This record gives sequence, C-alpha cells and structure tokens, in this order.
Amino acid sequence: MRNNLFLKLFILLPLLIISINAGAVTAFSEGSSLGMPGDTAKNTKKPKPKVKHKAPISSKVIYDARDSIRLDAATKKVFLYGDASVKYEDLQLKAAYIDLSMDSNIAFAHGVENKDSGRVIGKPEFHQGADVFYADVIRYNFKTKKGRINNIRTKEGEGYVFGKTVKKDSSGVFYMKEGTYTTCSERDPHFYIMAVKLKVIPHDQIVTGPAWLVIEGVPTPLAIPFGFFPMEQGRHSGILIPAYGDSQSQGFYLQNGGYYWGLSDNFDMQLRGDIYSYGSWAARDIINYNDRYHYNGSFNFGYALTKLPIDGTTDFSNSRTFNISWNNTQDPKARPNSTFMASVNAGSSNYFTNTSYNPTTFLQNTLSSNISFTQNFQGTPFHLTASASHSQNTITHAINVDLPVLTFSVDRIYPAKWFSDGTTTLNPNKWYNKISFTVNTSAENSISTVDSLLFKPQTLKQMQNGMNTTIPISGNFTVFRYFTLTPSVNLTSTEYFQATNEKNVDGTLVVDTVHKFIAANTYNTGASLGTNVYSFYTLGLHKAVTVRDVLYPTIGFTYQPDYSSDLYNYYQYIPGTNQKYSTFQNGIYGGPSAGKQEAINMSLATNIEMKIKHHSDSGVVYKKITLIERFTISSSYNTAADSQKLAPIALAGNTTLFKKLAVNYSGTFDPYEMSPQGENMNEALIQNGKLGRLINNSLTFSTTLTQGGAKQTGQGQTQSQGQQNQQNQSTTNKDNSGSGLQFTSPDQYFDYIANRPAYYAPLELNTWSITMNYSISNTLIPGGTTNQTTEGLTVNMSAQATKYWHVGIYTGYDFVGKQFTSTSISATRDLHCWEFVFNTIPFGFHQSFSVEIHVKSSVLKDLKLTRQRDWEDTQQYQAY
Repeated sequence: MRNNLFLKLFILLPLLIISINAGAVTAFSEGSSLGMPGDTAKNTKKPKPKVKHKAPISSKVIYDARDSIRLDAATKKVFLYGDASVKYEDLQLKAAYIDLSMDSNIAFAHGVENKDSGRVIGKPEFHQGADVFYADVIRYNFKTKKGRINNIRTKEGEGYVFGKTVKKDSSGVFYMKEGTYTTCSERDPHFYIMAVKLKVIPHDQIVTGPAWLVIEGVPTPLAIPFGFFPMEQGRHSGILIPAYGDSQSQGFYLQNGGYYWGLSDNFDMQLRGDIYSYGSWAARDIINYNDRYHYNGSFNFGYALTKLPIDGTTDFSNSRTFNISWNNTQDPKARPNSTFMASVNAGSSNYFTNTSYNPTTFLQNTLSSNISFTQNFQGTPFHLTASASHSQNTITHAINVDLPVLTFSVDRIYPAKWFSDGTTTLNPNKWYNKISFTVNTSAENSISTVDSLLFKPQTLKQMQNGMNTTIPISGNFTVFRYFTLTPSVNLTSTEYFQATNEKNVDGTLVVDTVHKFIAANTYNTGASLGTNVYSFYTLGLHKAVTVRDVLYPTIGFTYQPDYSSDLYNYYQYIPGTNQKYSTFQNGIYGGPSAGKQEAINMSLATNIEMKIKHHSDSGVVYKKITLIERFTISSSYNTAADSQKLAPIALAGNTTLFKKLAVNYSGTFDPYEMSPQGENMNEALIQNGKLGRLINNSLTFSTTLTQGGAKQTGQGQTQSQGQQNQQNQSTTNKDNSGSGLQFTSPDQYFDYIANRPAYYAPLELNTWSITMNYSISNTLIPGGTTNQTTEGLTVNMSAQATKYWHVGIYTGYDFVGKQFTSTSISATRDLHCWEFVFNTIPFGFHQSFSVEIHVKSSVLKDLKLTRQRDWEDTQQYQAY
C-alpha cells in the first residue's frame, strides 16, 4: 500500500509543478502588476520596443595573417601580424602588420624592419579591382573608402606615379603633395616630372600644378605652370603636337601637328599639317576604318605648297603638289562570291620629292593604282570583274589610266559533258572527253598622256576604247605512250569605236582618227608535242655521286593566215602609194597581224640535279644538290616568210647556289646580220661562224644572309640569359656611393663592366641580316650598233650590334657611272625609358641628317630633343 502511495505521488508531483509554472507564465504575459493569478488590473506601462542597429558596413570583412591574430575586446581592435590581409568587397589590403578597428572601420598598415638586414619588409599593398598601388604607410576607412597614404607608388596607363603625402577620397581620386610622374619602370627612375601638387583620376587623367623635368636626379630649367596627362583607355580625340625646327631653305617650321578624332571603334581620322616661315605649307588627311569580319582600309590625301629659293635671286619657286592613297581589303568570309579591293597611289610626280624624307619613298619612280570588284555567280561557271587602274612615271611624267575595264570570263568547259546524263564520270581514255574551251571578254577605256594634261578637256578626245573576246579551244592527249600532244584553236574578235586613217598630203603622211565602229574576227591554230627525257650518270669512287639530267623537248606548229590581204579588208592602201596600213593599228588591243605564219616552234629545257651518297651510323644517306633549276632555249622558224625565217633565239635560266645565292639569266640573240644603217639583213651569222648577234642579256645574283638567336655560353645557358643574370646581380649590388664612372684602377673598371651590363654592352651581332643584289645587263640600242650597259650592286644591312644598339645601312654602287647610289644610315640606341635615333643620307641629292633623343612611351612622345638638317638645305633648286 505504502509503495503504491509513493508511486502515485512520484507521478502527480511533476504534473503539478508543470501546471503551476504554466499558470504563472500566463499571468506575467498578461501584465499583472503583482504577478499573481486572478488579478485583473492592467499594467499601464508599455514595454520598450526593440532597437534595430544598422550595420556599419554593407559587406563582410575578411581578415587573415600568417603569424598571429590578436583581438583586443576593450578597444575593439584586431591586430594582424605577418603577411596580413584584409578583404572587403573588391578591396584588399596586404602588409606585414595591420590593425583593424571594428568601431571606426579604419585599417592601419605598414611594414616591419628585418632585424638581420635592417630593411623594411612587407610594405603595404592596396588592390582594388585591377588597380594596385604600393606605399610605406596606409590608413584606410573601409566604410567611407577614404584614406591617407605615405610614399605611394602606383602605375597609371603607361606611366608611374609617386607621391609623398597622399589623400584618397571616396570616388577613388588621389590628391598628392610632392608628387612625381614618369614612364620609367626603375624604382629610381632615370627621369620624372616633379610637381608640387598632383591629382590622379584613375583611368582618366593626371593634373599637376607647377612642375619641372628632373633627369638623373638633376632638376632642369624645363618647367610648366600646370600639366595635363590623359590616361583614358582606348581611343580618344586630342591634339597632335608638332615637331619644330629650322630649315635654311624654308625657314622655321612646325611639322606633323594637328588633331586626331577617335570617332568610333570602327573609324578615326587625323588632320596633320606643316607650316614654314618662308611660306611653304602642307596638309594631310588620314582616315582609317575597320569593320571586323567585313573590311578594313585607310584613305590619305595630301596637298603641299613648296616655296624654294631660286639660286642667285631673292625670288622663290612655287610648286603645288598632291597625293592620294587608298587601301581597302575585304574579309574573304564577308561575301564569298564577291570581292572588292582597292590599292591607290596617285598624285603629282614631285610630291614625295618635296615632302618625304624616307629614301624608299622619294626614290620611287612609278606610281600605280588598281581598284576592282569581282562577282562569281554561284552555281555557274561565270565571273564578272569591273576594275580601274593607273600607272604613272614620275621621271617622264607619262601617265596611263584604264577606266573602266570590264571582264567577263567562263571557266573551262568540256563539251562532252553536255551529252552525258550527269551521273557518271567521263571516261578519260576517250579523246573527245579531253577537249575543252574557255571564254574571256573584256571592254576597256584607256587614256595615255602626261600628268599635267590629265584633267584638260582635250584629253577626253584622246580616249581609246574597245572590246576583245578570245575563245581558246584545246585538248591534251597522250600519244605513243611517252609523248603529250596538245592541239589548239584560238578564236579572237576585236571591236573598236575608232579607226585609223592615213593619207598623203603634199608628200607628208597624215594620220587621223576616225570615229566609227570597226570589227575584226581572226583565228590561229597549232599543235605541240612534248616529252621528258631522263639521263643518269654515276661518278666518283664506288659510284658515290649520281647526276640526273631531265630534258624537256617541245616542238610545235602554228598556222595563221595573212590578214593584210584584200580578202579580209583589215588593211588599206595609203592613197597614191602601194603601202598598206591597218585600220586597227592604234587600238588598245592591237589588230590583225600582217604576214602569213606557218611557224615551227622549238624549245628545249633542262633540269640538272646531283645526289651524293654518305655513309653514317644509321646507314646510307643521300644529299640532294640542284645544279641547274631550269634552263630554256627557244625559237621558231616561219616557213611562210620570204626572208629572215628564223626568229630571235631566247635563253633563260635560273638556279640557287649553296642554298643561298640565287642566279638568274636571260638573253636574246638575233641570228641575222645587221647593216651599217642598223637594219636586219637576210644573211645568217652562222655562215660567218657566229651563232647570233646579241640583242640583250642580263645576269643577276641575289642573296640574303641572316643570323638570329642567342649563342651558348656553357652549362646550357644562353648568352642573353647570362646577361640577364648579370643585370639582376647588378640590381642587388648597386653602388649608391654616387661616384659615377670614376675609377682609380683597371680592376675597378672591369668590375664595373661585369656588374653593370646596362652601362656597357660588348659587340654581339646576335641578330643581323644582309641582302645583296648584283645585276649586269647589256642591251643593243635600236637602230644602231652600240650597246648600253648597266651594272650595279645594292646592299641592305641591319644588325643588332649590341644588346642596346641597332644599326641599318642601305647603299649601292653604279659600276658604269662609278659612283654610289642613294645611301642611308640609321642607328638606334635603347636607353631603357629613352631612345636615341640617328638617320643620315651622307651624300647625293637628298643629303641630310637627323639626331633625336625621345621618351619611348607614347604618353610623353613629345618629350624629345631633335637636331636635323633637311636635304633642301644642301641643294640648288629649280622651279618645277
């Protein structure tokens, strides 16, 4: 009984306690003043609302350190030691020591002194996105994003900014006191612009107060009241600073100044000009455009007024010249079935002579242009091309313009396919399946005159135009197993809108152009037979040398009727004479030829190669050597001619010796004698023991020798790597004594060379190139018995003479005139952040020189010193 009673009390007592607690909680929640159940009095005091504290910063701050992290609860600071780092959004602060205040959100960072070396290590680094700057001490507020920095070092664009005392505002702008700006990457820069105050707007601009140039730590008198350095990324518009100087012939000048418009990513424009105190001036408009995957190009227009003094007078000669150049290239993927291209270089013959200082430009004697549009009709063999071209000789002032030129062509067609069902391949063994033809039609309008008369009204009356259609029909057959037979028939149709009319007026031949439509339809036929003949010869001990000679003999026959006969009416008699002339003779495509042709064509070509057998560890190895790549002799014999049936003999050949020296030869020999009056006689020279009479021949030798790479210095290390190691060593062993280049013993001198290769670079010639061309030619002057000989040598050399010097020489020698041709010498010296440039033309008409030292960076490219003497200052001038 007693046990049951205890069991009931054990169960009921916890339930009673739970119920009492529940009642008490309910009573307190209802606001009872006494806290007793059953009291209905209301509590008039309202509970205090909960205060929500706003977070001091919007993002999480992450901090870390390598050595230790100490938290001070009293001051609410975190102290980070050793490779400390604090990250907030896109900001990151690194240093050897950082303390971070939780209340003020201010981080204080600086480096620590290394007890062994005494150097300060772990100086602060501040990263924000892609921007980085270094400092000695940084105090930064992560909430306001403002900071105070001591001795900042940062990179902006191509330059480097240093500031002693810096404040950074919330927008990222830096305000510096005693700041410097330079494009030199050295910690102790070779030059800088010192400013009392400096403002840096990242990726936009740098603005300074009064500033002056400091070179090698020495202030210069070059000062400015304020400075502005744009740092915008990408293309932007701005002023192009001109170069200044003095010319004895044209006075003081400003050259190549102007304005640049960066209109868009696809289009920009430059307007540049020159002005001289004696009255000369020039203007140039340069446009570049680029539409990716479609087309790109440039357009340049230049106009110049050149006033040069006339020798012995006080007058000046005036020369107005211009030049237009346009280059356009279409991406092949833009329009696969059509192509538009342009290459234009046209203008006055004297433009580059008066305005250019580039030898390759002012020495060119031809200008040429070509504009074309080609349309391929997909699924058909048809092609259409519309083009315009021009050629101009700047010496003779002769100019030829072809505008427009229309060409329609048809791919090779095999007529046998017309009769097939299109599902089976033609049988190549059937002769009629090898016959094919093409069609080419062109229509052209052409003007030939001199440049000064090109735009005159009378020039339009000299236009020549016409149309020409050719249809070559041919086949290719193998006969007698080893021979190839190629018969052909050529059909030609020529149409003109002008005809030539000749008449005799009082014993004088008068040639007129009559405007009327004329047409000529001609044909010729022929066949050729060729084969290859192989010969092998063995020479040397154990037949170690094998020579292979391949002959390519070809013989053919050509027939063409005499189109000067009365049957065709293409030739007319001069009234009162028995002489004939062709009414097509002045046409742009020519006309039917006079005289019947039943010609036998002969040619023989050869190729000679040699193989040398070598024995090596891997077995027998053959080395191939080409002795003669190609040598050809050709001529023809016209059986229908009444005299001089054998045509001139043509020779041509080329080969490469020692895999470096290219040799080319060409020559023409006449097999008949010449009279003392310079006319050909029907008397073969072979009857007098001569093979022929020289008409012209030429022989050229050309080669290019190059050397590149770094030489081995041992232990698998290249010479350039060894120099880099020496340079790195010189950085750590840098002499701060300020003694300069003063030495008291030879040992100190050689030690200086070893430890400071940037100041002394030995002759290396690791990279060089030499191109040489020698040519000699001999040509018989028409109508005479004398020959004209030309012989010359041109040399173009460039070399990286030392690690820092690059030199180039272009020269030539005329062996007939016994004088040097145009010669130019150039040299550049890499001065780390500066560059020294020297150019000279030591003699000749364009004798001149220029010396310039300038900053390499494009931001300060106008910081330079130039001394030059133009070619006009050394020459006598005439009015053009």
